[in-house]
Amino acid sequence: MIRNLLFLLIMTLMLPVQVYGDECPSPDGKTKEQIFQEIQEFKLKYIAQEIDLKEDQQQEFFDLYNEMTRKRFAVLKEVRSLEKQVKNNKNASEEDYKAFTDALNKSKASEAAIEKEYDAKFSEFLTQKQIFKLKSAEEKFRKKMEEMRHNRHGKKRSKK
Repeated sequence: MIRNLLFLLIMTLMLPVQVYGDECPSPDGKTKEQIFQEIQEFKLKYIAQEIDLKEDQQQEFFDLYNEMTRKRFAVLKEVRSLEKQVKNNKNASEEDYKAFTDALNKSKASEAAIEKEYDAKFSEFLTQKQIFKLKSAEEKFRKKMEEMRHNRHGKKRSKK
């Protein structure tokens, strides 16, 4: 219970920082990269706590998890770029939409391969229970972030 309250408190404090995108600068002057890094550091600490990571496991876990995150990000970056192109092109052709769909499907397969690769690496020093908890913690973290973004955007709209 205390852990959940602490998580919500920290996420609430980070809310103004994490919701700013390309079109809106952070109120405290932080770059997108700095904001991403802060969120990633918090996420790592949160996951470490959720999976009961022992001190001797932490550095290896953090290094591998960051490596995995960079690979996932690289895969998704191309897809997001194609998605923006299609969304912003009122005259997008069937071929443009097909290219996006193909890239999206390819990225999902790549993400699955990355996950499988890192599950094997994690299993060298984590238990299967910890790997299970890792996936659960990632999902909880993602849902909380989405919820906070949704709440933040809802508040912005209601002020207008």
